[in-house]
Amino acid sequence: MVRFEDIEDGYSLEERIAFFEAVYQRAAGNQAEIPWTSEDAKPEVLEWLAANPATTGARAVDVACGLGENAEALAKAGYQTLAFDVSKDAIEWAQKRYPDSKVEYHVADMFDLPADFGRFDLVHECYTLQSLPDALREPAFAAIADLVKPGGTLLVYARVRPDGSAWETVPWPVMLGEFKAFEAAGLSMVSEVHFDAPGRSGMIPHAFLVYRREV
Repeated sequence: MVRFEDIEDGYSLEERIAFFEAVYQRAAGNQAEIPWTSEDAKPEVLEWLAANPATTGARAVDVACGLGENAEALAKAGYQTLAFDVSKDAIEWAQKRYPDSKVEYHVADMFDLPADFGRFDLVHECYTLQSLPDALREPAFAAIADLVKPGGTLLVYARVRPDGSAWETVPWPVMLGEFKAFEAAGLSMVSEVHFDAPGRSGMIPHAFLVYRREV
């Protein structure tokens, strides 16, 4: 089994798949054993969706969707929703979890997405960036930003930490200055909210950020 502590910066697609599929297989169908999943999307995301229902034909994508609760929230808000994850086990579990889903689920790598995915009116990313080591973090910002079409919106929900602070264990909370990579990729920040949210080790600093790509 691949463990995060054994992975060097720039770890391969095969290693990423092996790590995440080991987590899902070890959980043996017990959702409580998947640390990044929950019963529903995060409250901040649900509040944003309630205030911003889909316009006719609007498309959304959930990046690294895990067990699908975020993708399902996007679909319930009226978005034509595509969701992808590098783990086949995650996608199969999500499809079983939501047998009547309107979400289009795919097994795909965020760094090599099919061309026919296109770009989206709404892109949602939750807890993906913090799972990546330094060598993959920068290209991940660019890959996520590239999914946002002109006039589109990006929602980011992440654990955060101060710039320059050390962090030894996975997940690696995103340093606040790292989010400037979205602006470098052509997005403009609309809003950001900082708060503490519960984790397995207590209350953890988080941020919910909203970006837009100008038309």
